[in-house]
Amino acid sequence: MPRRLHARLVLLLAAVVIAALVAAAIAFGLSTRESSAGRVARALHAQVLAADALLAQPDRAAARRQLDALGIVVRNNLPPGERPPMRFLQRTESRVGARLPGRPLRLSGAPARLWVQARAPARGWIGIPVLGGPEPLRRGLLMSLVAIGAMVLVASALFARSLTRPLHRLAEAAAGIVAGEPPPPAPRFASAEILELQGALADAAERTRIAARDRELMLAGISHDMRTPLARLRYALALAPALDPAIDDGTRVGMERDIDELDGIVGQFIDYVRDGRDEPLDTVDLAAMLRALAEDEARQGRAWTLALPDDARLPGRPLALRRALANLFDNAARHGAAPFEATLARVGDDWRLRVGDRGPGVPASALTELGRPFHRVDGARGTPGSGLGLASVARVAGVHGGDLALHNRDGGGLEAVLRLRAVEG
Repeated sequence: MPRRLHARLVLLLAAVVIAALVAAAIAFGLSTRESSAGRVARALHAQVLAADALLAQPDRAAARRQLDALGIVVRNNLPPGERPPMRFLQRTESRVGARLPGRPLRLSGAPARLWVQARAPARGWIGIPVLGGPEPLRRGLLMSLVAIGAMVLVASALFARSLTRPLHRLAEAAAGIVAGEPPPPAPRFASAEILELQGALADAAERTRIAARDRELMLAGISHDMRTPLARLRYALALAPALDPAIDDGTRVGMERDIDELDGIVGQFIDYVRDGRDEPLDTVDLAAMLRALAEDEARQGRAWTLALPDDARLPGRPLALRRALANLFDNAARHGAAPFEATLARVGDDWRLRVGDRGPGVPASALTELGRPFHRVDGARGTPGSGLGLASVARVAGVHGGDLALHNRDGGGLEAVLRLRAVEG
């Protein structure tokens, strides 16, 4: 049984149509079988009587000319041949025999002829062609049934497609609907059930979008408000040695490191919320953006090997994309090890960016969870963090019609593959 609903509907309709056509053909055959044999038998009997009358005329030459005009032949001996196997001709022969009792006759040859012994005083055998059988009528009926069946099947396939295509479009848009995007518009002549389903999905998407927006606003507000006390702590810590000589440089550096980490976590919260959905579209050059990021990394003592085209333009949100690329570079620098590599290439309608390092990598069992919000892999890549860096990158990729994939590299390290749509749509 096919898995697609469209294929199942077409198969069901095809079975019903074929069964109906077969039943119609059988019913037609049963209803016309006897009537056809009787009609042909009456015609043959009439031709036999006409041949007898012509052969009884004194002018034998004129009689032969008239018989030839009718397609009737006269032979002295019965020609060799077997009776045709068709049931129709066998029934016809028996009916003609019933109309001509006592006269030898036989149907034989191809095309079939009825051979009847001439009535005395004439001698020989009269050969009359058998015309008007059911074969042409049945062939015409069969061709008509096949044509009707083909038209019905084509109409059925189009009807089944009109039923299943809206469902297929909703299934393709399911991921976006779950994320809060409205479902695609219904076809012009969609059924009431499809319209009800689309309306229910639109309501669910709207509620999801509102709930997600509320969470994002709350998260952004908390993150923003946390930065004010962090700034005060940083300022107070800078003044601490002058106020309290007991605070040595090591304690101060450790406290500054903790404050920087908290500030970085707050920044990741803000980046996660600001996925660029509300930022206007512009033409972005990914290659130029990556070169600028590599220069920033070089100033911090981290060298990156780049393999980029001269330019890589796409319609996108510049600030969101720059934050996403910076997160990928920062993730490799924080949790991986040199050498760091970034490769950008065009694949069909997409740009594929590969960012890799040669650090310890990630356990295979944790790869599927990596990039989920607030999820961190302890152990191999155990530097503290919020677990939102890669999740923010994935959200930005989704806004740009792409995705983020992560896998371990041969020889050690982790590689992040960021896919972005190179064209609109």
